Amino acid sequence: MELRHLRYFVAVAEEGSLTVAAERRLHTAQPSLSRQIRDLEYEVGAQLIIRGARGIELTAAGRVFLDHARLAWLSRCCPAKRPARRQPPSRRSRWAS
Repeated sequence: MELRHLRYFVAVAEEGSLTVAAERRLHTAQPSLSRQIRDLEYEVGAQLIIRGARGIELTAAGRVFLDHARLAWLSRCCPAKRPARRQPPSRRSRWAS
């Protein structure tokens, strides 16, 4: 599983539509995005979304996966959005020679 799969899944889930996510958010073709989501579902071993004429709906597995995907995406891609770790103060003063 690659980070792009997580990014794609989160975008589709948040937009509620493969087409809208592809065009407005991911700037890619809808058939390509649909294929990426199918590959992700195959890799996870569960159906994550139900495709319909008016958009998508998350399955129970999809709702659980969405929470984990968001956390994984933030921890891997956006370290600035994570809480800063407290660094211990340096023992040596910068003015010491």
